[in-house]
Amino acid sequence: MIGKILVALDYSEDSTSIFDTAVALAKTANADLMLLHVLDEKEPGYPIIPSYTYYPILDNYDYELYRQKLQSFKQKGIKFLQQKAKEARDMGVKTEFLQKSGHPGHSICELAFTSSADLIVVGSRGLKGLKEMFLGSVSNYVTHHAPCSVLIVRQPIDSELEQSSADEVDKSELLTSDS
Repeated sequence: MIGKILVALDYSEDSTSIFDTAVALAKTANADLMLLHVLDEKEPGYPIIPSYTYYPILDNYDYELYRQKLQSFKQKGIKFLQQKAKEARDMGVKTEFLQKSGHPGHSICELAFTSSADLIVVGSRGLKGLKEMFLGSVSNYVTHHAPCSVLIVRQPIDSELEQSSADEVDKSELLTSDS
């Protein structure tokens, strides 16, 4: 039986289908949702500490500026989670949320363990081969380290790839119909 579903979300367009899938599962299983956003330095928009300064007076200014940007970035994540939690609650699903800092895969697995999640729902960027090896794959990490079952929500193939595949099918149909 599924009582608690942990949903890992980020700001990507893919998170909408991940969220929708998790809400539908939660409604069907009468389960609770735990929404998680992990602040990761590799995430687009994450503030970077300036390291080019040689003057101590500017160091303090730059650090303060960085701290303000980081606080703003954290607030953006909280607002994002509050909005998603409200959407889920409006659909009748008991929902809570949490934002953590760190490595996404490790943070997801750690929260799944400490919160006794029965299922983790994550997305997949579709990395394969060398890209997956060098860039890492959160869904791959979670699949291998999670204390519970994992549902990976895959996204549709890029439209350019779909179009080139469709063109190849059309050409092959022309060749077979002329024969």
